[in-house]
Amino acid sequence: MTKFIQPIGPIKLVSFEQISNLNFQEVIYTLFIFISILLFYLVMHKISKLVISRTPGYKKDDEKVPIYHCFSIIAVSSLLMTFGWSMELIKGIIFLQILFYASVSDIQTHEVKDFVSVLIFVTGFIGINIIDIPMKLLGGFAIGGMLLICAMVSKNKLGGADVKISAACAFVLGFQKGIAGLIIGLFLAIICNIYFSHKSHTKGKAFPLVPYLSIGFMAMYFI
Repeated sequence: MTKFIQPIGPIKLVSFEQISNLNFQEVIYTLFIFISILLFYLVMHKISKLVISRTPGYKKDDEKVPIYHCFSIIAVSSLLMTFGWSMELIKGIIFLQILFYASVSDIQTHEVKDFVSVLIFVTGFIGINIIDIPMKLLGGFAIGGMLLICAMVSKNKLGGADVKISAACAFVLGFQKGIAGLIIGLFLAIICNIYFSHKSHTKGKAFPLVPYLSIGFMAMYFI
């Protein structure tokens, strides 16, 4: 059976009348938005690059660096699509970059500096209502206290940085979102630890918990 290709109709050229009917203000606005987004991603890439280069144990030729950049761009894009150009976007980017720094630091050195928790705590004051501060503080203390008890019971198998970062994130998110983010992070950590321990026979060795906690807390920021 012979198949015939349908001929393409004549291509119509754009006439001068069609060009003249374009709204000049809309064209300028669209061009402005495009340039703004382009500059936004350029700045985010520079910030991400700076954050990664400042983490302890950073090596320029580390094969994981491109993966870090990809995760950062995906997360920033998600923030932009969710919150648009708003204060929530700015707060989310700051929150993301601090957690990003903590996660990379934990992956590379299994340590996170104390100032990271302080920066997360300070971030919680961005765009916050004064009347919400007491409840957010209570949520942070509650989650931090629970994890501190767990750390003592488990003979410090849970790191001090994990406790402080979780408490600070609970202040940013509130108690309900904080506890949900903690559960998500711990669940991911358990699943991934089981998988990697069987795959590479690293059972019993220390593994970075902050990256998993960061995923959980950052996920709850979108809700």
